Amino acid sequence: MFLNNPVKKFEAAILDQNYTEASEIYNDGINGNLEKEQEAEDFIVAEIERIKQAFIDNKSTFEDASADLETIVKVEIMALEANAALKDVKELDRSRTAFKEGEELVQAKKYKEGLLKLKAVIIADRNYDKAQDLVKQSSEDYKNEIAANAASLAKAQDFAGAIDMLDEALNVVPGDTGVIEKKADYEKEHAILLEAERKKKMEEARTSQLATILSAGIAIQSDEFKALYPDMIQVKVKNNSDKKIKDIVVSMLGFDANGLPVRVRGQFDFSDGAIEFIGQGENVNIVPEGTFGDNSGWSLDTDHGIKKVLACVKEVVFYDDTTWTNPYYEYWIEKYKEKPLESTI
Repeated sequence: MFLNNPVKKFEAAILDQNYTEASEIYNDGINGNLEKEQEAEDFIVAEIERIKQAFIDNKSTFEDASADLETIVKVEIMALEANAALKDVKELDRSRTAFKEGEELVQAKKYKEGLLKLKAVIIADRNYDKAQDLVKQSSEDYKNEIAANAASLAKAQDFAGAIDMLDEALNVVPGDTGVIEKKADYEKEHAILLEAERKKKMEEARTSQLATILSAGIAIQSDEFKALYPDMIQVKVKNNSDKKIKDIVVSMLGFDANGLPVRVRGQFDFSDGAIEFIGQGENVNIVPEGTFGDNSGWSLDTDHGIKKVLACVKEVVFYDDTTWTNPYYEYWIEKYKEKPLESTI
């Protein structure tokens, strides 16, 4: 009876992991017979559940369970169900491996690596509750370790390093209020430190300028005939270097009577002007310790509305063809451009 029963032969081939033979038996003796098809499918469903449960109960190895399920997938009968079960088995195997490795790591006080492993343990894993207990215990140890290391970095004024360390910790213990609050404290201290360093560099750049502005303002050439004799921005520059200056580039900002920024438009300039007006000075010929600008300037449009001018040397070309770019300019333009003056005129 067994030899003449294709369903029994099909079942035996499945159990032997012989998917080629199982497929041939199904196609030759089962396919098309609704009753036999149902018997085969019922067997497959039961077999999928048996394989999966045996692995869950630790009665079979991952290699055996996956091999049995892959045989069913290859036969292509109830393949979707077999694939789903195979996916569950693989996830559970990864979870078990993660638990084992995580437990060993936290025992070795490698809390970060251990916590990341333990958090990969899934609910379907019977180690889940134990993993959660280990996560809770190890998280406190990890946070204490991180807090101490971050405090050492902060004490050495390495706030950036401390912040990076706490950011990394938040990947392991996301949302932890203690870590978040400590990071915020270090960020404030870091901002204060950076601002102090910036002010120091700015002052060093300001006091070491090779060319400085002695004065800047509006020179009125005529009260009546401004079209012929326009108002000018007049800037007086001093050469602080020991070399002769040939050309200069000056940045200028204009402000109205209320101390608000004004777009500067030069004479014969048909655009809307610019908040930062760049003046070129060619062949200014400034000797060391000499000055330039008393009798010259940059002509303005008749309705310029400028009451106060701030200026900064941007660049200098010496007669030896070397160029000096003013490092203080970047600080200066950031401080004043498109910003109201602190007091009105």
